[in-house]
Amino acid sequence: MVFEKKIIGHRGAAAHAPENTLVAFENARALNCHCIEFDVMLSVDGEAFVFHDDTLHRTTNGFGKFGLATSQYLKSLDAGRWFSKAFRGEKIPTFREVLEWLALSEMHANVEIKPFPGSTEQTTLAVLHHIRDYWPVGKALPLVSSFDVQALVMCHRLAPELPLGLLLHHWDEHWKRLADDLNCVSVHLNRHIATKSRVHAIKKAGFLVYVYTVNSKRLATKLFDWGVDAVFSDYLVLNMKTKYQLMVRRLI
Repeated sequence: MVFEKKIIGHRGAAAHAPENTLVAFENARALNCHCIEFDVMLSVDGEAFVFHDDTLHRTTNGFGKFGLATSQYLKSLDAGRWFSKAFRGEKIPTFREVLEWLALSEMHANVEIKPFPGSTEQTTLAVLHHIRDYWPVGKALPLVSSFDVQALVMCHRLAPELPLGLLLHHWDEHWKRLADDLNCVSVHLNRHIATKSRVHAIKKAGFLVYVYTVNSKRLATKLFDWGVDAVFSDYLVLNMKTKYQLMVRRLI
């Protein structure tokens, strides 16, 4: 999967709608974004959901830890009201629901495996099984990424056909060995560790470079000038007159 000179919708269109929900993904599509990124976690009873945090309180009306909650409880929660009254009643989507939505759209996807502590194997297997069972035949496979190297090792071993992305929140001097061993197609950098020399080194080694989370047009311009292939952003605008279709406003 190649997302050249593109904006990838971070958790959908996270500045425009409640993150990691179907309405956020619909907003991204309406704003002319062609690729979304989202996170997959498991409930305590093993159902795969699209959600980011280890805890529920920030983006739902629930309480407690995500990985200790049942699927029934998670499906009962409101995942939209925290963002705006207009999104009251929006639910945490299951991974299957998101894959079914993707099957009906032309949207590409970056699936981040985000295991709750202690659930790397179960979460990775669930992601792989869902992609095998519900990803439409003929559609370009999703890019699968993770901060959890063991998750990527499992993906490489069990589904070598999947394109993989190595996520780096902190700079790792052994990035090339990791990316080579996993046969990654891309390396994803936290914007705070992205430098011109690092971008050039990764590109020279033959990998695509994606940077997250970029909510400043000025920073996006600089990164693209360095050769970055795509950035993840919360802010998406349909404005072909702006070079990178990115709002100037910065999210702190």
